[in-house]
Amino acid sequence: MRFKHVAAVGVALIMSACSIGRPIPTATTYSIEPRPAAPDGAQLPHPERLRVERVRIAAPYDRTALVYRLSAVRYISDPYHAFLSDPGPMLGNRIAEWLGAAGMFKAVDGPAGAAPAPWVLEATVTELYGDFEAAGDNPAAVMSIRFTIIDERSARAKVAYQSLLSRRVPVSSASPEALVLGYGTALTDILTQFATDLPNASLQ
Repeated sequence: MRFKHVAAVGVALIMSACSIGRPIPTATTYSIEPRPAAPDGAQLPHPERLRVERVRIAAPYDRTALVYRLSAVRYISDPYHAFLSDPGPMLGNRIAEWLGAAGMFKAVDGPAGAAPAPWVLEATVTELYGDFEAAGDNPAAVMSIRFTIIDERSARAKVAYQSLLSRRVPVSSASPEALVLGYGTALTDILTQFATDLPNASLQ
């Protein structure tokens, strides 16, 4: 019995040594990059600052791994193809950069901004996945964002604007790189629509 036990331990150690020597697979990482904003020269910027809060991501999309929809009820996450960083902070920075370049406000601060701002933009991503349904021939990037602008100029904050904007962007193939490129287009379209709607909001 003692010999069998020693032999078993020896085999386990050999197997462990072999696995340690193998390279650990690493994920290919991606970043969502919207097209740059084109400033509207005819629209005067709002005279006050806007701060973009950290973007919240609804489950199950609140992870770095890319998510694919394979059927009406089946979703999978891909640990070998992932965002370069958590999607919430990444999208918060992209939104702040885009709105700043659009020149819609006196200044636009990202989630890390410390300057006081009378207007605060909260955003929640409710959908962020690749629609790769096996029966379909039209893969697409799906993104939905709920925007809320809070007026914090008085002791009692109030909602000045709220909207849910969604885009489904066809992609060239059911591949991770095509999907993330589609996310960039979807984010551009959503922010462009947001910028179009904003002048009609009650930001007085």
